[in-house]
Amino acid sequence: MKRTLMVMLILCLVTFAGYGQEWGWTGSPGADTLRSYGHGVAIDGEGKLWYNSYYWSETVEVDTGARNCLAIYIFNADGTEASFSPITMLTVDGVTDTLWPGSNKGLRTDINGDIVYAESYSFYRINHLNGEATAKLVTPDSSSVCAAAFTDAGEMIVNHVLPGMGIEIYDADWELIDEAVPGEMQNSYSRVAEVAKDGSAIYYNGFTNGVGFVRFNSDSDIYGDFTSSIDTLALGLSVESTAWQPVTGYLWGGNTGGAGWTNAAHYAFDAAGDFTTAVDSILMPASVVDLGIKPRGIAFTDDGMTAYVTFFNTWDSNAIYKFEKGGVGVWEHTGTMITGYALKANYPNPFNPSTKLDVVLKDGGVADLRIYDMRGAEVAVLNNSYLSAGEHTFTFDASQFAAGVYIAKFTANGAMYTQTMTLVK
Repeated sequence: MKRTLMVMLILCLVTFAGYGQEWGWTGSPGADTLRSYGHGVAIDGEGKLWYNSYYWSETVEVDTGARNCLAIYIFNADGTEASFSPITMLTVDGVTDTLWPGSNKGLRTDINGDIVYAESYSFYRINHLNGEATAKLVTPDSSSVCAAAFTDAGEMIVNHVLPGMGIEIYDADWELIDEAVPGEMQNSYSRVAEVAKDGSAIYYNGFTNGVGFVRFNSDSDIYGDFTSSIDTLALGLSVESTAWQPVTGYLWGGNTGGAGWTNAAHYAFDAAGDFTTAVDSILMPASVVDLGIKPRGIAFTDDGMTAYVTFFNTWDSNAIYKFEKGGVGVWEHTGTMITGYALKANYPNPFNPSTKLDVVLKDGGVADLRIYDMRGAEVAVLNNSYLSAGEHTFTFDASQFAAGVYIAKFTANGAMYTQTMTLVK
C-alpha cells in the first residue's frame, strides 16, 4: 500500500485571520488519502514524515488468521514512501508485537532523530534509518501513556491519559529517575505533555480542566523540585497536541473546544511570556472545523518553516495537513496524502527561457495544468483536456515573462499538486 505525499504550494486564495499572522487553506481529501482519525505525526532526523491513525489501516497474518491492525507510515522528504513503510509490527529482544487498533498514543522524535511510539502503557524506540525497534519501555503502573517529550540531554517525560497518575522522568537509557509531578497535582484527562529543552520546566496539558498549560517549574534542573513553583497559562485553552518550533523556540498547542479560543486551531506562545497572547497561529476553515476535528499531532521541520498537523474525530478530514511559512509571513496549506498522481519537479530549474513539467495520472481524466505568478495571476494554460493514465510532459515557454518565481498548478480527478519554478534572465 504505497502512497505519495502530495506536495502542493497552494495559492493563498482564501485566508483566515490569526494571532499576528495569517494562514491559508484550500483542498479536499481524495479517495486514496491515508486513513484519517490521526493520532500522531513526527519528523525524524532525516526529515522523513511519520504518521499513524488511531484505527486500523492494514491487515496482517497472525496465528488466528488475517487481522486488521494499525500502521505507521513513513514518507521521505521528496514525498515518496520510505522502503520500510508501513510498519505494522515491532520486534524487541526477539519478541514481536503487532500494532493493534486503538493502542497508539502518539509519535515523537528523540534527540537522536529516532521515533518514539507510544502504545497503551509502553514506548518503543524506532530507528529512523530502517524502521526497526531498538528498545521498549513498559511503564510500571500499566496506565495509558501520552506522547513522550524530550529534553536536549535526552531525558524523557512520561505523562498519562488518566488524571492522578503523575508525570515521570526517565534518563536517555529509559531508566526511571523520579516522579516529577505527583498524581494528586493533576486534575484532568490528558493527551500530551511538554518539557523545556533545558529541563527547567514541565508543561502539563489537560484537555478537561480549562487550563491550556500548567507549568511546573524546577528549582534547579531536570533533577530538581518541580512542585514548589506552578504557573497556569493560556486559560480557557484545551490542548491535545503540542510541539516546540525549532529556531523560534515557540511552544505550540492545539485547541479542542477551549473557551475563548478558536476550535481546532494551533496557537504559538513565547515561553518567556505570560501566554495571554499568542504570537502565531494555524486556523482551519469553518467547513473543516465544523466536522468536529480535534488536534492530535503537530510537528515541524528543522528550519521551523514547515508544519504537519493531524486531527481526530472524523473520517471526512485529511489525514495530514501540511503548512509552509511564506515569504511575506503567510502560512499556506501545502499538502495532503494521496496516491497515483504527481507533478514532478520542473527541469531545468532555474530556467531560461523554457522548462519542462512532467505530470503523472493514475487514471485517465481531465487534467488541468496552469502557471501563475507570485501575485496569483494566471499567466499560461499548458493543458485543460483529457489525458490518459501515465506520464505526460509539457513545456512552459517564459520568453515573454519577467524574471521571478512562478507556480505550476496541476489538478486531475480530485488530486492537486503545485510546483515553484524560478525564471532567470
